[in-house]
Amino acid sequence: MKKQTIKPSKEISKFSFFIGLLFCGLGVIIIFLGLLTPLPFMIVPFGIIWTSMAIFNTYRAYKNGFTEKGLAIYEIDSYSNDNKNEHDFEEKLRKIEKLKEDGLISEYEYNQKRSEIMKKEW
Repeated sequence: MKKQTIKPSKEISKFSFFIGLLFCGLGVIIIFLGLLTPLPFMIVPFGIIWTSMAIFNTYRAYKNGFTEKGLAIYEIDSYSNDNKNEHDFEEKLRKIEKLKEDGLISEYEYNQKRSEIMKKEW
């Protein structure tokens, strides 16, 4: 099993960073305007949540756009299916065939090992 991470491109991340700065500014404006209204308990929490999310997304866009490390958006567990087992299977059969031809194993040993290899999934 291999873990793969998926990140946006540097260009998209740089663009998202500047958009994120605008959203952060908008969040700060919402908070200040909320404090000036007669019902700040309704608007200020929204502004705080908005600004917090904007800061996180801006930070992530900055890391992906302006640094080498970056932060993954998705992580995927993938299983390698590169036909390695097929090559191993073929390689094992050819190897025991060569051993039999060279007289290093008997016909009985060859048949026994071949049936053992054939029982495995390929």
